[in-house]
Amino acid sequence: MKKFKFTLQTVHKVREMKSEQENLALSELQVQALEAERRVEHIEDMRNEAVEQYLVRINSGERLNPLEMELNANHFASLNTLQKEAQVAAERKQDEVRRQMESVRAARIEVKITDKLRDGQTKRHELEANRQEQRNLDELVTTKFARSVQDSK
Repeated sequence: MKKFKFTLQTVHKVREMKSEQENLALSELQVQALEAERRVEHIEDMRNEAVEQYLVRINSGERLNPLEMELNANHFASLNTLQKEAQVAAERKQDEVRRQMESVRAARIEVKITDKLRDGQTKRHELEANRQEQRNLDELVTTKFARSVQDSK
């Protein structure tokens, strides 16, 4: 029987490689998105801690001079700005992750398509091989019958 050769094997391999690359890129983006979220949380923790320390100083009755108050206000404002920037960066990373997930999904679909094509070609090959084998058997039986008829004469 003739060996089966999938005619789109190269295309299938390329699609599988692309799918693996897309998965790897997705993993990297997910790590980056997680790091961005952690940065937002870290800045928020720093801000909350600074506010808490400021409140402790005020509640303890300590007198703050206007320069210290301005420095604290500037510090809070800079932490708020950092937090907003980090939040925007985290949202961008999440958008990139969503887009990459779509790319991964599309790559998986392409692999499934060539996989189904390969299955169809394999089945057709098996059917053709079975038909050819049946023809060969029929030929043998016909030849044997013809010889037995000739020998009986």
